[in-house]
Amino acid sequence: MEQKKKKILDSINEAHAIIEETYMELRSLKEEQGKIERQRFLLADMACHLVQDAIGRETMELETLKNRLHSILVICDDFLPEKKLKLRASEIIS
Repeated sequence: MEQKKKKILDSINEAHAIIEETYMELRSLKEEQGKIERQRFLLADMACHLVQDAIGRETMELETLKNRLHSILVICDDFLPEKKLKLRASEIIS
């Protein structure tokens, strides 16, 4: 099992580096489409962090999990504005 975890984490670390690099490149875009692309890569970044937290440690740190989930809800607000996730994030993750 440890070998599989290491393989997954190595892949996630590689993907994470590419995602962060791309996000930084997208920061130079000013138009609305650039914002949406940045949000997509920011969401992917948070997904990588969740995988790292879930299998990279012996135990899940609950405060870290709460912070990550809160961030994901705030990021997703742009994709699901009718759900008002940004406003409800603190209420949902308490």
